[in-house]
Amino acid sequence: MVTTIRLNEYSTTPLYNIKAVVQSTSISPSTLRAWERRYNMCQPQRSESGYRLYSDRDVAIIRWLKAQVDAGMSISQAVSWLQSIIEQSPSDEQAALPDPNGRVLETPSIVAPTRLDLENFANLQEQLLYALLNYQEDEAEATLARSFALYPVEHVGEHIIMQVLVEIGERWHRGELSITREHYATNYLIQRLAAILRAVPNVTTRPLIWVGCAPGELHEIGALLLSIYLRRAGYTVRYLGQNLSADDLVEEVRAVRPDMVLFSATTIDAAKNLRPLCELLASIESPRPIIGYGGRAFNVRPELRNEIAGVYLGETAVEAVEGIRELLSEHPRRGVHNS
Repeated sequence: MVTTIRLNEYSTTPLYNIKAVVQSTSISPSTLRAWERRYNMCQPQRSESGYRLYSDRDVAIIRWLKAQVDAGMSISQAVSWLQSIIEQSPSDEQAALPDPNGRVLETPSIVAPTRLDLENFANLQEQLLYALLNYQEDEAEATLARSFALYPVEHVGEHIIMQVLVEIGERWHRGELSITREHYATNYLIQRLAAILRAVPNVTTRPLIWVGCAPGELHEIGALLLSIYLRRAGYTVRYLGQNLSADDLVEEVRAVRPDMVLFSATTIDAAKNLRPLCELLASIESPRPIIGYGGRAFNVRPELRNEIAGVYLGETAVEAVEGIRELLSEHPRRGVHNS
């Protein structure tokens, strides 16, 4: 049975450098550059440092073209066929490419990692940790590029980035790591995730979700990852940042009326700071937002969950996305907004 590769199932977010694409598609760098130069079959964007970055959709197209060439078609014929399929589709995003091998290429959907994946995650964690703790930014970037080429963003976030952060935190608490190295590593990852968040398309329809850190909370990577995952899942997300001001936030919620307000708390003090804030939000006149929360504080101290007016969203940001989907299915959507 012939299956299809639906381009609208692949993100256009630029994530992967040419080395990662070569590793993922088994195409040589010279061949890839020649295809781009002669046939303009994909248009990678440029990073701030000038490197070409490819999206999931670019990689899917490159794999498809290579499959045609491997099956005996010339690259010019394969590109002509690709262009014909796209031109006959209602839009570029709705194009469906037949897979000659009768298999479905990977899409950004989240599936449970295999045992082999977990072993590979451990190797990538070690490489990223070593690079960050030794100020090797190019190597850290290369490791992340390899990770994104092999796995969806959600797996890289949960099984590589978060695990590296946990290890960094534990080493710092044991006195094995200087504050300077901890700050460098953490800030590098924050900047990398912030760039991904900016690149993920944000829709303009309800529901509108606000995500931020609890008052007093300065660790924002968990909230950043959740914002990225939610945007990739198709939601409108506004990331509010760290250490939110309770009084100011309540007034803004009254003015804008988001459908959900979600909080991350890593420290116990930050989790306790959420209690009065969530009580104020819960007392807002209808229509009031759904309140959700999560973070390491609620994982290590489960009893804190009983003190917050809102919904505990799970131990990880990936779990939170599933919980949010269920909550919103029971929450009436509003009209298009401009917030």
